[in-house]
Amino acid sequence: MPAQYQVAGRIYQIENDGESLKLILQRDSKIHKIQFEKAPQNSEFLIEGDLVAVISAEEICLLAPQKTSLPRRKLDTEILKTWNVYMQGLRDFFKGQDFLELKTPSLVPCPGTEPSLDVFSTTLKVGSRTEKLYLPTSPELHLKKALALGAEKIFEIAPCYRNGEVTERHQPEFLMLEWYRAYDNLANIKKDVENLVYTMAKLLKVSAPRSVKSYSISELFKMHCDFDLRPDTTKEELKVLAEKLKVDVRSADSIDDFFFLIFMEKVESQLPPEDLIFVEKYPPYQAALARITADGWGDRFEVYWKGLELANAFHELNHPEIQRLRSAEDLEKKKDLHKEVVNLDEEFFVCLEAGMPPSGGIALGVERLFMALLGKTRISDLRLFTF
Repeated sequence: MPAQYQVAGRIYQIENDGESLKLILQRDSKIHKIQFEKAPQNSEFLIEGDLVAVISAEEICLLAPQKTSLPRRKLDTEILKTWNVYMQGLRDFFKGQDFLELKTPSLVPCPGTEPSLDVFSTTLKVGSRTEKLYLPTSPELHLKKALALGAEKIFEIAPCYRNGEVTERHQPEFLMLEWYRAYDNLANIKKDVENLVYTMAKLLKVSAPRSVKSYSISELFKMHCDFDLRPDTTKEELKVLAEKLKVDVRSADSIDDFFFLIFMEKVESQLPPEDLIFVEKYPPYQAALARITADGWGDRFEVYWKGLELANAFHELNHPEIQRLRSAEDLEKKKDLHKEVVNLDEEFFVCLEAGMPPSGGIALGVERLFMALLGKTRISDLRLFTF
């Protein structure tokens, strides 16, 4: 770059009128119009797309010629600026409540055992040692290790990776915000979510949720399916319900499949988008990494707003034998779904054996919340680079 210059940018348009020259430059979404009474020396070689710096009324410097067309990507600087404010706001929110920000690995021995997820794998090679490693689908296991090691209020904004997920709402790489409260349950996690959403809406000067509502899964099934869902409701009962509701369950095999298809078509689609909605107390086969309540439900909730599932929270399971059993069940489900069967993280189970305090934890999609706040429906609207 020249030490001194008036304006710099990419040539958007060139206008010649006799000896005079008019350049229209674009930089950072701003348009600059520069008029030369006499065209500077060698300016006849400039073309639209070149990057230039105007030094004076007589001199212009070519910074980089455009030798080919740019990739078809749209840089929305206003979105990028808002994204930067948002990301800083997320960190400020948690640090203002004395949470510690952690950084967990992006190469891990176990990416997570969620049965439906496809993973990315690689091989570590150090001399004669080789070890299969994965890109994490969530930072959950390492954050729970930190809880066992003595951390209490922690959060991380972590890149996560899920193979085969490219839709308007999914990308193979995305950001997950996870936070945990040790020696606690889900009550304060729920308050965190509500406060976070309203704080971010105020920060970005956008509309906040109309109201906050909470429903149990059984209440929603009663409201939208006229069905009394119980913790011990069988697969056969859900199959009959699906036929009654005319839900296409030809692809269903397990009880999870029947539940998911009914919930997606007849319940989730009916949630009012203007409200921040907590859906609580899931059937035990949907408990995932959550405890089971005294009355038999999975002690977890999911959060919805603007038609988007934003977050998934658990009253965290810390019983090592039950956790190992559920992990083994997940791996069997992966086999049945013809997914890659991953390794387990034995250090995670050592931490559970040593004692992990009762905790509330949640995973929130960073892009998802940003989409909801700005009223966007496609994750590609937020990004310069997508798959």
